[in-house]
Amino acid sequence: MASPDFPLPLVHLAQLLGEALGGPVAPSSVIDGAAVTLALRRHHVGPLLYAVATNGHHEIAPDLLLKLEWSYRASASRRETALARLRQIAEQFDSHAIEWMAIKGTTQAEQLYVDPAWRDSADIDILVPPDEFSRALDALIALGFTASNPPMPKPRIVRRLILNAVRDVTLIARDDHSCAVELHRRLFFAGGSAGPSLRSKIAPGSFPAPVVGPDLAFYLIAHGALSFWVRLKWLADLVPLFAKLSDGDRLAILEHARRARAESSVAASLLVLRELFPFVELGPLTRWLSEKQSEASVRRRFHLYAKMLSLDSDWKQSPLDNAFMALEANWLLFERPSTRAQIFASALPSSLARKIAGMLSRSDRALTRSDAPPEFS
Repeated sequence: MASPDFPLPLVHLAQLLGEALGGPVAPSSVIDGAAVTLALRRHHVGPLLYAVATNGHHEIAPDLLLKLEWSYRASASRRETALARLRQIAEQFDSHAIEWMAIKGTTQAEQLYVDPAWRDSADIDILVPPDEFSRALDALIALGFTASNPPMPKPRIVRRLILNAVRDVTLIARDDHSCAVELHRRLFFAGGSAGPSLRSKIAPGSFPAPVVGPDLAFYLIAHGALSFWVRLKWLADLVPLFAKLSDGDRLAILEHARRARAESSVAASLLVLRELFPFVELGPLTRWLSEKQSEASVRRRFHLYAKMLSLDSDWKQSPLDNAFMALEANWLLFERPSTRAQIFASALPSSLARKIAGMLSRSDRALTRSDAPPEFS
């Protein structure tokens, strides 16, 4: 039985999505306008719901099916555009001997989903080594992108100070303002060596991407926790991911959590996953969760994630666009005192660097996507 912390429309939507993700067929029902709106506007899972709407198990009005089909086709189109951009970026980075990796989004969809277009993706996320951050930024600017969040003022000393203070830069394509690249020099705002190293193993494919394994799993769980799991889309990613993991891989996730002192957030995240997608095989993590679920810190996070998932609208109510909540999310994820001290020591310089950069280059700052998170970090 689903937890009363989750509203029934959300539970029903998760049941429907589970069909496309290898779970049981949801109870026969009508996919109504409320479910379609929840999928499209709130949780960004329209293309995945389209896969369910076309399998013949559930009734749906023609106009609603058309909306879902449009979301699927738009997702497929964005994917093709992203792949074309990635090919350009790969050629540019290779010509400059820049080590890089595509994370999340387009490459992840291909690794996890039967049809990659089922996974609605927006930005292109790229991870580079810290010492390649500046060169990678220059290479993207030369390719036709403009640094927007934060923008890059011309004085070199100011630019250097900004790049030393932030962990990522959002760039917008000058020929298509809907195309955004997020260039990262580290995975987390804090955490240091406690986090996974996605560069340790590269998956075979057209572009360098992390192999599907415990490192990627821990990162996606932590990423979801840092957003307070405000969108069902990110939780759905864990379903096909866990299906590809061995019991040894699942135990390795726990080791990552312990090393990063992030056990409470990881446990709460997996409890939410189990509530909404109960068919997911957690293997040896099941016993660990049964021990952790009674802890106050875990229950507190569980109810917070449930509350965020259940919001009618997440605008200005989640870490995605609320700097104070983003700070809180980092604090809750990493429980080691030294890491929390690092968060506080770095947050103010990073925030100031972004504000100063925005003041010096207002026109470039204006290109920032309206749904981009406010990186206090």
